[in-house]
Amino acid sequence: MSPLIYKDDASRTDVELFHSAIAESLHLAIALCGAKYAVARIDDLPPIATDGAAPPGPESSEVKLIDSRGRIRGTLTVGGNRLNDSQLAAIGRQLIKTLELNDAAQTWKRDLDQIRPLVDEALVAIYSIRNGRFSYVNSKFAEVLGYSREELLALDSFTDLIVEEERDRVREMVRRRFDGHVREVRYVTKIRKRDGGILDAEIHGTVADVEDGRLVIGTAFDVTAQLAAEKQLREREEFFRIIMENIADIILIVDEDGILRYISGSVENVVGHSVSEREGRKAFETIHPEDADALATHLKAFAASERLENAAFRFRHKNGSWRILELHGTNLLRHPQIRGWLIKASDITDRKRLEQELEQLNRLTSLGRLSAQVAHEFNNVMMGIQTPVDIIRRRTAADPQLARLTDIIATSISRGKRITGDILRFGRPAQLALRPIEVRDFLRKATEEIRPLLPPELDLRLELPATPLVASTDPSQLSQVLMNLGLNARDAMHGKSGTLTIAARPGAEHTARSIGDFPNSDEFVHINVTDTGSGISSEDLPYIFEPMFTTKRTGTGLGLSVVYQVITGHGGHIFVETERGRGTTFHIFIRRALDETRPEVMPDAEKESVMHPKPRILIVEDEVAIATGLQWVLEAEGMTVYVVGLASTVLPAIENFRPDVMLLDLSLPDADGRKVYEMVRGRLPVIFSTGSVGERELLESGHDNVAILMKPYPTEELLATIYRVLAPGGGV
Repeated sequence: MSPLIYKDDASRTDVELFHSAIAESLHLAIALCGAKYAVARIDDLPPIATDGAAPPGPESSEVKLIDSRGRIRGTLTVGGNRLNDSQLAAIGRQLIKTLELNDAAQTWKRDLDQIRPLVDEALVAIYSIRNGRFSYVNSKFAEVLGYSREELLALDSFTDLIVEEERDRVREMVRRRFDGHVREVRYVTKIRKRDGGILDAEIHGTVADVEDGRLVIGTAFDVTAQLAAEKQLREREEFFRIIMENIADIILIVDEDGILRYISGSVENVVGHSVSEREGRKAFETIHPEDADALATHLKAFAASERLENAAFRFRHKNGSWRILELHGTNLLRHPQIRGWLIKASDITDRKRLEQELEQLNRLTSLGRLSAQVAHEFNNVMMGIQTPVDIIRRRTAADPQLARLTDIIATSISRGKRITGDILRFGRPAQLALRPIEVRDFLRKATEEIRPLLPPELDLRLELPATPLVASTDPSQLSQVLMNLGLNARDAMHGKSGTLTIAARPGAEHTARSIGDFPNSDEFVHINVTDTGSGISSEDLPYIFEPMFTTKRTGTGLGLSVVYQVITGHGGHIFVETERGRGTTFHIFIRRALDETRPEVMPDAEKESVMHPKPRILIVEDEVAIATGLQWVLEAEGMTVYVVGLASTVLPAIENFRPDVMLLDLSLPDADGRKVYEMVRGRLPVIFSTGSVGERELLESGHDNVAILMKPYPTEELLATIYRVLAPGGGV
């Protein structure tokens, strides 16, 4: 028996298969049940019957064919009365199943016919791979790579498109995914186009197991431009990250609750904290307590405006010191991506320090111009008293009461000389005579001079390192600094026991919390003078280096001013740490000597020469009281003295008097004493007599037999100087 086949030219194969399935079902029913015939009449198809089928008769059975949706699709007639109802129903169900399978196939075919053009012409590259080879590519896939669809389908493997250096990586990645039963793959690789160009492709695929192997269906995207843009964005982000981390200023974003939402990496260089330590915390929690109210006022105004400008406050460094940060900000609370205050914090600690030093220097210079002339004249007045007092002391040695009075006058003159010397420094600071000094030896000698000035209840301690420290300094001026600080410490501890400590160490090892990281500290020697006295109040601290400022009833207000001027004149620095009731420490930084191998040793006082027991002395001095007194004391020593008061009379006096030594005042009515010196330079020893400081440059010529005396000077110093300049190689 063979089925009757309905021929449909439009879909011949599908209809043939469909008819064959029905015919096979009918043949099976006849064979199993012994029926003479079976006929199926389908409403939308011609009848299907077996060979020799007879028309329905009284011995036939008929059943309606109803599908799963309740529709009557036709009838099934079986002849021969050999089937019961259940068998007939079973054959009917088989035919309904065949009908519904055919319906589904036809629907899928129609859908596929509609979808295929959409897939072929889609704007996305679509492919399928069966067992490693392309089984389908759409037009877009071929267009992107520059191949024809036929060329792609002819490739032995889809990996032939991948650049060689990427192939093994992709194969291994896909293999591991499949071995791990991962049904989806996604990766980015480089694919070579037909023209040799390279593009970055992002591949997506879904894996399905089929009868003859493995099928992968997916899409491909050209992400070359996207990856290039992402790379450029990453490079740009890295560029700005490096800038933000290395810029000297701190960049902050603070939200409206005062929380740090962003802080640049430079925070660690400025205040010692890492980014992780500060982000998410209160932005200004490390502010100095005394600045908190001012900051709150600025922030309140900032919240209501657009800008924050030039607001400087102190913030605590991680090491405990205070840094001054100047804030500049823009209010971006309404900006959708920021929603906060954008603030730049600049560390101006060093700038403020320099400004304070410059301001202090300007004040000292202004005062110096005013005070120098007064002090100079006062020195001349004291010099006019000094020599008569020396004469009286020599002639009244047998009268103890009168000798006591002259001692009092001499002490007052000495004190006045020290005070005017301090004042004169502001008018014209003394020139430095720098030389390398071994600091430990220098401090040992300095403490020996300070110790007699301290009361017995005060303890003087010296703390020195084990290794040498060589500084470049003027030892006489540095001695004055230590003497002034020692006297200050004595007064601060007045009336009670205490300790004065003088210590030295390399600058890089300093422990001054108040100055933080000292710039180039390894180029300095650190000397600190510490007392356990009453300390300095915060109200007085800003003014302690100003001239004439003092908190003592009998103070001159010049001691610390001199200290400040000497140290800054050395190119050094001085800082103060103090606490009320616990004492004060002055931190002094003096530059190290460039050549520390052979520090000079401070010479001992030279002995007087007796080579000229009765020298002839020419005094050039316009102050009659001074000239007369000098003449008296020198003639009392057996010397021959000649006095002139004008520069114009010096050369004739030398020709006529033939002096052995000239005592020359630097301030003459008709000329500066320097011009007189230039006229007689090299002809005879010269002792400069002056009431001003800063004349040391007169001695830098390198000539022998030149010295300088600062008015007022005692007779013993004058005589010793005369004998010294007369000795071979004499002078200062």
